[in-house]
Amino acid sequence: MTENIIIQIDGYLFDFTSYVDQHPGGSSILKKYNGKDATDIFNSIKEHNESSSLELLDKFCLGPTPKEK
Repeated sequence: MTENIIIQIDGYLFDFTSYVDQHPGGSSILKKYNGKDATDIFNSIKEHNESSSLELLDKFCLGPTPKEK
């Protein structure tokens, strides 16, 4: 069974499970940030500002990160 890969970026959760094997940077980086906030590392990569990357974010977005009580 495949582990779900859920990553937080800029206050939103993204399910990259179906994309993990296609990620240009390799699957290990997505697995490393599974369940974590990857905002800083994501925003530090220039290619992530390209429209194709932003379209992927729209595709995999689950919604805003739930607020802690």
